[in-house]
Amino acid sequence: MSEQDAFRTEVREWLEANCPAEMREPIRDEDDVCWGGRKFKFKNEAQKAWLDACVSKGYTVPDWPKAYGGAGLTPEQTKILKQEMKRIKARSPLDSFGIWMLGPALLQFGTEEQKVHYLNPIARGEIRWCQGYSEPGSGSDLVSLQTFGEDKGDHWVVNGSKIWTSYADKADWIFCLVRTDKANKYQGITFMLFDMESKGVTT
Repeated sequence: MSEQDAFRTEVREWLEANCPAEMREPIRDEDDVCWGGRKFKFKNEAQKAWLDACVSKGYTVPDWPKAYGGAGLTPEQTKILKQEMKRIKARSPLDSFGIWMLGPALLQFGTEEQKVHYLNPIARGEIRWCQGYSEPGSGSDLVSLQTFGEDKGDHWVVNGSKIWTSYADKADWIFCLVRTDKANKYQGITFMLFDMESKGVTT
């Protein structure tokens, strides 16, 4: 038996033992989707059990390194896992802008401290994220970005507003594009992360 076949057998056995029957049914409404976060309420015990099992195995982000909450799988192993989940019609254990958008950016560009601090909670579904890109007068044209951040030494003061921020009312944190250099319209933009419950933030 090849290593790939052995891994497929291992995954198949693990899924049979850990994916509840309720998590193999079609998604019928938004409550069937697990977004995680401080405000999230599980629809049932099966939804929580499925997330917990996948978190413990690193399967919410299988191709991320183990140090950051993943399983450290190779691309081929990740493909096999997805195939086996699809075979039994298993639901995604966790849907997250943190997984799809923020996580890959941190993995590529973040410091080690940032990776350790943010990626593990993302993998465990502890923080729900939203994105703060577009503004009332600025869509995909970042040159016209107006939200401005001023460095006060030990903190930043950010003034501005964002629009089309999907699930901002449900998110715990936001990854946000903020202009920090008015003289450099093309490069004076900073990617900031902050808690939606920070002083001065309204949704």
